[in-house]
Amino acid sequence: PRPTLLLYVFLMMYIPGLPFLYLGMLGERKKRLYPKPAPKLAGIVFPLTKKGDRSTTSTAKEVFAAAMSAVDAESGIKARKEKNWRFGYHKHIVKSMVLGAKSEDAALKIARAGLDYLYSSFDHIKADGSSIKLAQAAKEKKNIFHTATIKGGRPKAAKPEIKVPYKCFHTGEVTELKGQALIDQIDKWVSWGTIEPDCGEAIKDVVKNPSWSDLSDKHFVVLGTTSAMGPFLLLKELGAHIIAVDLDRPFIWKKIIEGVQDSSATVTFPMREKYNNQTGDALYALAGCNLMTQAPEIAAWVSDTVPTVCKGKPVTVGGYAYLDGELHVRVNLACDLIMSTVIETYGAKNVRIANLCTPTDAYLIPEKANKAARDNLKNAPMWQKLLQMLVGPFGKMTPNALKPIKSDKGEEIHMMDALVIAQGPNYAMAKRLQQWRAVLARAAGCTVSINIAPATATASVVSNKGFAAAYGGMHAFKPMEIFYQEVSNAVMGMLMIYDISSPNSPANPSFKFANPQQLFAQNAFHGGAMRCLYKFTSIGEIAALINYAKVYGMLVAVFGTAATAAAVAVVMQNK
Repeated sequence: PRPTLLLYVFLMMYIPGLPFLYLGMLGERKKRLYPKPAPKLAGIVFPLTKKGDRSTTSTAKEVFAAAMSAVDAESGIKARKEKNWRFGYHKHIVKSMVLGAKSEDAALKIARAGLDYLYSSFDHIKADGSSIKLAQAAKEKKNIFHTATIKGGRPKAAKPEIKVPYKCFHTGEVTELKGQALIDQIDKWVSWGTIEPDCGEAIKDVVKNPSWSDLSDKHFVVLGTTSAMGPFLLLKELGAHIIAVDLDRPFIWKKIIEGVQDSSATVTFPMREKYNNQTGDALYALAGCNLMTQAPEIAAWVSDTVPTVCKGKPVTVGGYAYLDGELHVRVNLACDLIMSTVIETYGAKNVRIANLCTPTDAYLIPEKANKAARDNLKNAPMWQKLLQMLVGPFGKMTPNALKPIKSDKGEEIHMMDALVIAQGPNYAMAKRLQQWRAVLARAAGCTVSINIAPATATASVVSNKGFAAAYGGMHAFKPMEIFYQEVSNAVMGMLMIYDISSPNSPANPSFKFANPQQLFAQNAFHGGAMRCLYKFTSIGEIAALINYAKVYGMLVAVFGTAATAAAVAVVMQNK
């Protein structure tokens, strides 16, 4: 087709969304004209560069250069020389995964080199303003906290049962799922391709083994206890002993403590002063800590507290803290410091670590998931096939199924690339350091529960109007489904329970993989991302337009009809 006509048709598709894009631009302009004053740096911070700044871009390039150089010097050099890291980081993240897929040794070397560089380069600014490297801070850690324990006032449930409050994101229909109803819904999700078959079996095993849901003799360190995607509410309802780590904000501790008091659970937490049976506001005002600024001290407190509380029994340490931008890297590095400290002091075989993987990342995936993506593309609705012809040249609606890569042993390994560039390189680096710790911890003997969670409509995600609009139209692309936070919390909590309870779980270090990175795609509740016909990264704008059509009706429908008619005309002209 003629390039000019193709451009006109493509631009027509975006006309309905222009007012919303313009309003977004005004908001960004206001932020730049009236920026908030930068907070004083403290705790874990990005390192100083040769220019004297704390550039996240320069650091990220060095982190991935160091990681990949452990197995391939040329790839490290390319990452270091990347001129447009903000939009070019994607290919280096994928390359690091591909290099790690070559062998178990390569995956472990990359993970170790990446984490070593993070610890040797990042700074830790102490309370007195002096600065040392994070690796040194980890060695000098000192417990400065007191400890309090509060027990719940409710009796233990005779038969614990997990309920999933399922509200369909597309239709708004609400159903409470439990027992056979939950099993039936799991089967529907598996059949549609929204979750992997092994994930479905894992959740059904939890339903069929109610004793696993009795957590009265289980212990969990929850870093970022009240995080939107954390398991606090589920653990509390199932009577667990929670070692809670969260910000020293009274309203946070009011929520945690009052929640536990109205349950059969127990909570142990750090305090700035000695616990003398304070209650109410007096207690809330003294509870908590700051992961970002006090990570070494928290690591010391947790490593002192775990043996006392757990008394030799296994402990699960989960990292759920979330912050935007470069703060996400820093807070996840703090969580990593605490996890690695507990592994070192309490013993790998006694420690289970837990994290959540995002569906918007690059993974090694099962062959059957790759085949499903190819089949879904082959059977795509006609309107999607026509639209793909139109927008495909612009990088939209890109087929999801990729060619397999080969290991050093000649094995074919399938992969997916769902990295969303808009999420930014800091988010990608934070998730990568979680994965690096996971493969190293599992190799050391830890049970590692790190399952892919679905795209979830949390408050932090839908605060971005672009993501909110895209989520509203994702259901148009089989087998995508967006989930509300309550559903994700419940199902991901059930997968964690499976991982720490079932001897058959792939989280167990005795479970053998061809490559350590294959851990992340096991029991994946990915929301359809793994089997979708198009890459997650390439359908956001189209999904947003579908959502606008649903919300704003006729106006967008008129433009959409015109665009579709024009697309058909272009295709026919080309033929």
